[in-house]
Amino acid sequence: ASVYWENNKKSAGLAFLDVSTGDFLFTEIKFQELESELARLKPTEIIVNTKENKIQIEKLKLAFNPAISVFDPWHFELKEAEKTLKQQFKIIALESLGLIDKPLGQIAAGGILSYVKSLKNNDLKHITKIKFYSLDNYMQLDEVTRRNLELLTSIRYGNKFGSLISIIDHTQTPMGGRKLLEWLMNPLLSPDEITLRSNAVAVMKTEFHYTKDLRNLLNKIGDISRIIGKIGTLRVNPRELIALKDYLETSPALAQILLKFDNPFLLQLQNQIKNYDDIIKLIDLALKDDPPILITEGNIIQNNYNKLLDELREIRDNGKNWIARLEESEKKKTGIPSLKVGYNRVFGYYIEVTKTHQHKVPEHYIKKQTLVNADRYISPLLKEYESKVLGAEERIKNLEYEVFTLLRKKIYEKIELLQEFAEIVAIIDTISNLAYIAYKNNFTQPSFNNDGIVDIKNCRHVVIEQLLDNEEFIANDVFLNSTDTLISLITGPNMAGKSTYLRQIGLIVILAQIGSFVPAEKAELPIFDKIFTRVGASDNLAMGQSTFLVEMIETANILNSATPRSLVLLDEIGRGTSTFDGLSLAWAIIEYIHNNPELKCKTLFATHYHELTELENLLSGVKNYNIIVKEWQDEIIFLRKIERGCADQSYGIQVARLAGIPFKVILRAKQILQNLEEHEISPQGLTAQAKKQLSKTTSQLDIFDAIFEKVEQKNEILTEIKELDVENLTPIQAIQILADLKEKL
Repeated sequence: ASVYWENNKKSAGLAFLDVSTGDFLFTEIKFQELESELARLKPTEIIVNTKENKIQIEKLKLAFNPAISVFDPWHFELKEAEKTLKQQFKIIALESLGLIDKPLGQIAAGGILSYVKSLKNNDLKHITKIKFYSLDNYMQLDEVTRRNLELLTSIRYGNKFGSLISIIDHTQTPMGGRKLLEWLMNPLLSPDEITLRSNAVAVMKTEFHYTKDLRNLLNKIGDISRIIGKIGTLRVNPRELIALKDYLETSPALAQILLKFDNPFLLQLQNQIKNYDDIIKLIDLALKDDPPILITEGNIIQNNYNKLLDELREIRDNGKNWIARLEESEKKKTGIPSLKVGYNRVFGYYIEVTKTHQHKVPEHYIKKQTLVNADRYISPLLKEYESKVLGAEERIKNLEYEVFTLLRKKIYEKIELLQEFAEIVAIIDTISNLAYIAYKNNFTQPSFNNDGIVDIKNCRHVVIEQLLDNEEFIANDVFLNSTDTLISLITGPNMAGKSTYLRQIGLIVILAQIGSFVPAEKAELPIFDKIFTRVGASDNLAMGQSTFLVEMIETANILNSATPRSLVLLDEIGRGTSTFDGLSLAWAIIEYIHNNPELKCKTLFATHYHELTELENLLSGVKNYNIIVKEWQDEIIFLRKIERGCADQSYGIQVARLAGIPFKVILRAKQILQNLEEHEISPQGLTAQAKKQLSKTTSQLDIFDAIFEKVEQKNEILTEIKELDVENLTPIQAIQILADLKEKL
């Protein structure tokens, strides 16, 4: 990536170039959006024009740790950038590239192109186009949201496992995998574009028997884009060209299958598939079926492709036969029956004549060596052949290299045609992939409205549903609108599924806006311009930021950046500080979202603060929901179902017991909770009575340890209770025993 901004730091130009595939993008964004966009693109290297700007990028502390390089500032001048871009794309004006009114983007694009050329030292002719993109065309997903929704990496495992991409990526080609990732990072804002994709997915899902054939065919296609990149830098090897030929040979079958789908989007792709026979024939005639990777070792070019090459191979392959024929011919010509033709490394080829027949040696023989019983000669004919035979192997290798280089240049001229095919394959693969996951997982086609209504029935979490072993995912509904259900306030204990519920809604919205079907029985949605999430606890110790500070920074970004068209998912806001501070902040945040006309975004707000449920009575757009929990014999059963209303308690102590907290701690916590629930605590602290109650020694719990944690020890009291003859006790005796036990306790 290349970044350029001017001293006012209002806007920045950003260009992104993948040299291996030729993808070249640029944009102009607000300076404050730069960090998020770099985090989305994750370039391996970032190019800037000054050391000062390098320091600015380093201050961002990007988590993916890119290399940051300073390139000569004169390459980042507008006239120089314009010149570089015109030369690359062979044009006389930049209007056709969408660059003319975007000087910062133009400078960034020219700078990165000059930088890559300085490294590659060639024309990079596979970079045939540059594309402008605008953040206004796509849903904005900041890095926090991408991380919290686990789009590419799971929070728990820190890798791809458990992420959204790990579940939905069943693409058959590398180009399709990259295209799916591109779509996932850039959900669409245009209902028409979304519908085009979604309807294509619908047809492929309905006609899945054809889709299956299509995917089997796609599975035979490798990374065309990477091969094109090597063609563009003249580094492609023979095996890669053979692979390219094989991939191109699938094109007629691809086109034939696409004709079976009654869908304008797919038929348009079918029409874009060209005839690639010229390229296929060129490679087929020129290259052997199984050539080596190295282009300097020979054995690359087919027979009958180059006349001189065929002659050299004839000389190399038939040398022994020629020698035998020469020997017989010379014997007849000279009348020397013992004449023989031989070879050694010192003298090369020679004619050997015994001393007996020396008088028969022709004048054109030239003596080279005298032996005891014979002399060795050379002749002009033998010398000529020797130069041919001895140089043939080396000349074959050199000539094959030259022929292959020429072939590579011929294919180089077809690079735009190849790029178009790679793009078509990528889109077909991505659409068929979305159809596959919809068919396999019983996903539903979403619909979109302009009324701001979110109405989803029986929705599931796309990832967790797949990872559950022998357990059914409990589906839930969600309803939001712009009037009386602007904010859903969700209460319920930990482990009940509040965070999962929030995340699944976010994932459904993203899937819907990339054109995918969604895991729900029904999904009616507006088009969201942004999604923000504040889910889970995290810190940034490297920058001296505590968990609560990070929480507040992320929340501040949401309140300052969201719009009425945004979806906001907030989980446990305020939990990182004291109860009353956190409750006050959460209350004020909900009020601000609800009352601010520039915000009023649809919000799912999960919380443990039951006091917040009073907001339903105070704010017209707030509705209370809770996750149903059943209590049985002091145990809690999570039903994972959302219903109207609020939870009656948090069940935190029961959850702690499930987690394995020592029972002594659990019992003491219950005692403290009972005291606190008797209003013996206030924002100013504990009352005198509460302090007295809470300061009682915990030795009172020893008997409970014995009963509930250490049953195996069978202490004195347990033994006494077990030995009671309850059926024969009189009322007086029973009362006395209870009194004795009470005394011991």
